[in-house]
Amino acid sequence: MKSARVYGLGLMGTNLGLKLLSKGVTVYGEDVDQESLDRASSLGINTNNTSEVVDLTILAMPINSIISTLSSEKLIANTKAIVDIGGTKEKICDLMDSYKIPSIGGHPMCGISDNSSWEPDPEIYNGATFLLCETQSMNRTSREVVLEMVQLLNSKEVWIDRIHHDEIISITSHLPHLISTALVGTAKDNYEINEIMGMAAGGFDGATRLTRTNPEMIKDMYDTNSENINKFIKYFLDELLDLMDLQERDELINYLNSSVHWRRALSEKFGERPLS
Repeated sequence: MKSARVYGLGLMGTNLGLKLLSKGVTVYGEDVDQESLDRASSLGINTNNTSEVVDLTILAMPINSIISTLSSEKLIANTKAIVDIGGTKEKICDLMDSYKIPSIGGHPMCGISDNSSWEPDPEIYNGATFLLCETQSMNRTSREVVLEMVQLLNSKEVWIDRIHHDEIISITSHLPHLISTALVGTAKDNYEINEIMGMAAGGFDGATRLTRTNPEMIKDMYDTNSENINKFIKYFLDELLDLMDLQERDELINYLNSSVHWRRALSEKFGERPLS
C-alpha cells in the first residue's frame, strides 16, 4: 500500500494515519472540523483537498457519520478500497454490501476512555486485535490492501461475522459503558460530589472510568446496536435481582466464588491489560 486517505481526524483516525505515515505510506486526511485538520497537518498528514487516487480509504468518523456517508448518493471517490473503524458492524456492513467500491468492515480494539483531550500515540495500534467483517462488495484487492494496513499497524487480524460482532461487543464494550454511566447517575443523584470523592477509591474509579467517553460516541453505539444492548441490560438487571435473592438465602458465596474463578481464569489466560 502506497497511499491512504483518512476521513475523520480524531483520536483513532489521526493515530492510524500517523502509524501508516511512519511506515512510508502517503497519508491524506479530511475532517469537517478545522481544528482537527490543523492538528493533523502539523503532525505531517496531508490535509490539502486533493483528488489523488489512493489505495485505501479509512472511515474513522463517528458511527452514524459513517452510516450517513455510505447511505448518501455521493460516492466516496478516488479510492480502490474502503474500510471503516466503527464500533458496531451490522448496519455499516449491510450498506457496504451494495457499495460500488469494494469495502470491508473493521473495528480495532484499542483507544482511550477519555478522548476529549489526547496526545498523539500511533502505538496504540501495536498488538491490538483488529476485527474484520466480510461484505458482498469486497474483492481480492480490497482484502489484500486491508490486511496490509493491519500489518503496517502491527495489529492482529481477526475475522468475525458482523452479527456476532455486535452481539459480543454489546457485552464487552457497550454494556460496561452504560453500567458505568448508571453508577455515576446513582452516585450524583444521592450524594454531593465531595461526599463521594471523600470515600471513593479504586473500586469507584475503575467502575466509572468509562463515563469519561465522548457521549456522542456512546449514543452512536446505542443507536446502532440497541437490540443487543437492551437484551443484555435486561439480563444484567435479572442478575442483580438474583444477587439480592441469593444474599437473602445465604447462598451468595457460591455465586461470588464462581465469578471470581471465571475472572481469574481470564487473567491467567490473557493477562491483565493496562487501563486507559
